[in-house]
Amino acid sequence: MEQRMKMISLFTVLAVVIGLFANAGRKLFQWMGPLFPGIGPLAYGIAYGLAVTGILGAFIVSRVPGHGALAPVFYVCHYLLGFIVYMVMFVHLAGLLLFLGGLFRLLPAPLSRRAGAAAGAIPLFLSAFLAVYGAVHGAVIQIKPYEIQVGGQTQVKAPLRIALISDLHLGYVIGAHHLEKVIDAVNSTKPDLVCIAGDIFDGDATALSDPDALRDLFLKIDSVYGVYACLGNHDAGPSYDRMLEFLAASGIRVLEDEAVVIDGRFVLAGRKDSFPIGRQGERRGSLTLPQTAEDLPVIVLDHQPGNIREYGEGTDLILCGHTHQGQMFPFNLVTDAVFDVDYGYYRASAGAPQVIVTSGAGTWGPPQRVATDNEVAEILVMLSVRQ
Repeated sequence: MEQRMKMISLFTVLAVVIGLFANAGRKLFQWMGPLFPGIGPLAYGIAYGLAVTGILGAFIVSRVPGHGALAPVFYVCHYLLGFIVYMVMFVHLAGLLLFLGGLFRLLPAPLSRRAGAAAGAIPLFLSAFLAVYGAVHGAVIQIKPYEIQVGGQTQVKAPLRIALISDLHLGYVIGAHHLEKVIDAVNSTKPDLVCIAGDIFDGDATALSDPDALRDLFLKIDSVYGVYACLGNHDAGPSYDRMLEFLAASGIRVLEDEAVVIDGRFVLAGRKDSFPIGRQGERRGSLTLPQTAEDLPVIVLDHQPGNIREYGEGTDLILCGHTHQGQMFPFNLVTDAVFDVDYGYYRASAGAPQVIVTSGAGTWGPPQRVATDNEVAEILVMLSVRQ
């Protein structure tokens, strides 16, 4: 019964998506068709359908491992995906405004040829502008600073400087060029510890065009205590074992529901993902802290901020990613509504763990950022023993 409901939900979502794209194409032809009398509705429908189906189809196929030969097609279609998503939204927004304008008799009915052309051209222009802006902005790595106190009130030794990144999504689109900028930003913070909060891969380790170059870039990370990571929902699937081999060769220690004491100063724990997309070894289990860690601050890497309610007073700081802060407006409004915290600093109460959620250093789907940033979180932690 549960499987049947999932299938019904999936087909419902697909039907809605197909309907939205089809209706957007219909409206564009209705508004702009008179400008191109030589193009009939059949020819336009075929061309529009092939273009949209090709872009969406390439994105879907890129989720299936083992299609490296199509990497250039996937790369282009991921950029176009951002354009057509905005196109659908803006066309329907324009349709709503025209409907309201006609309802309140603010616009003539039917629309003039010039008004119809404007109704179609403006959404296309805005979509193209945001797609280009998002691609340019998404290539920039920001540094987001935080300063927090964990443990008791008496500071012990020097502060701990953590560079937190997540959601690189290395694969067909995100490669060495982008990772090099991320590593440069990480090293610029002069970190004591580098933490990666999951989704290092985009679901397929075979999609890496130059694994050796990526490995060499990770090995350039300069930190006192090294690089630690937890697994994200995309760090799974048929190439899971190859992912772990790559990370080990890159000098990254993956914590899978385990904790380590670092320099006798603090405990760092990492969790397996709670909802991996595919195989990820053993399922997420419980977390047991070392007996020597009773008085030390505890920092946990957990990819999904939806899990923060699992932790109590025994945890001081939780570092998460996953949300991308919505990545592209207006989806940041959705993540803000879904999660207790989709970005930034959060603490539910005085006795609850402190939480920092980064928007990530990479992108999923369209390699574009609108109203959000690709970032490295620079966290200055004042460490102290429990009292």
